[in-house]
Amino acid sequence: MSAEPLSPAALPRPPAEPLWVVAVWRGLAGLALGLVAATVFVVLDHRKADSVTAVCVQARILAIQFHAEKRAWPKDFDLAQPGDQFGGFKLAPLTAAVAKCEVPGAWAFVAARQEVVFTPAAPGRSYERVFGVVDRRMDDGDPAAGDLRVASDRAVLRLSAE
Repeated sequence: MSAEPLSPAALPRPPAEPLWVVAVWRGLAGLALGLVAATVFVVLDHRKADSVTAVCVQARILAIQFHAEKRAWPKDFDLAQPGDQFGGFKLAPLTAAVAKCEVPGAWAFVAARQEVVFTPAAPGRSYERVFGVVDRRMDDGDPAAGDLRVASDRAVLRLSAE
């Protein structure tokens, strides 16, 4: 067998840059990609939390104002359609906030416990992250305690006659 001469293109060549330079550039690219992905999640969660906070604030305003004027809590109602018991109250801010809420689900007021209850359409980590942001803004920052409690299947905002 005769050995055929290798072409210059088939011969291995040393890298043009040192290995540590390549490793640093790849590490920086990975870090940048990770920061971009994390920033997207954080920005989206905070934007959704803005819409949830608006619903909580408007529901609290309406229920506490009703309690102050009528000396009783309103009957159970769906926040999207408050009903006739609120004659004379401005419902437009509440219904607009519920309509603009970016977390899909059902909002209701439960009179027996003076609570605003949110039941997510799709329970999971995304909904819990958003309500965790809301809890840090409006309450104590602990989703398992305080006036705003977040569980896997619902979130509860407890109201009191302040």
